[in-house]
Amino acid sequence: MNESVQTEKDIGRLIRNYDNKQNEGSRYSLLMTNYDFYDIYAILIAIRFKPQNECNAKIVQSVIDIISAPQNGNDVDSNIVRKKIRETDNLDRDLFEFAFVDNIYTYGIRSIKEDYPYSFLKNAFDKLLKCINDGDYNQVYALAYALHNVPIFLSDGCKNLKKALRIEFSNYDKKYGTDLRKELLQRKFEE
Repeated sequence: MNESVQTEKDIGRLIRNYDNKQNEGSRYSLLMTNYDFYDIYAILIAIRFKPQNECNAKIVQSVIDIISAPQNGNDVDSNIVRKKIRETDNLDRDLFEFAFVDNIYTYGIRSIKEDYPYSFLKNAFDKLLKCINDGDYNQVYALAYALHNVPIFLSDGCKNLKKALRIEFSNYDKKYGTDLRKELLQRKFEE
């Protein structure tokens, strides 16, 4: 890219071109941090602990909304998952206690920029929401149990994700006669 830079206008054009190239073909443009993914892990643990909790559907829908929301600009907001959870009506404050503390991250914060983690989690949370709405709390428990480590794998760049997912999902797959990994990878998104 050998575009000449002579004026402030040229610099602005280059920045816009760069930003447009960064977002080309990206279905999910909201940037979350590794710590937001850790909060999603905590949500799955809480749901696993109390699968019948009345606020679970709202929490899961909040995660779906966060993952699906477009971001304007390149700024990444800290604690977006926690902030969204706090807005939930009838929230079990004991179960979701972590959401009431905004962390200040001084080290190791990374923006998750690839589409794959977002699309995989979107599919997973869509499935979890369906189970919650169906009132199948045994399956809610089993699915939350199977999924709970996935946000960590995705945020930390698991070296052998395929194997890790196969291990994590094995009990769920045996119990429900599915191949959860393939199901979550192959689902089409509702536009």
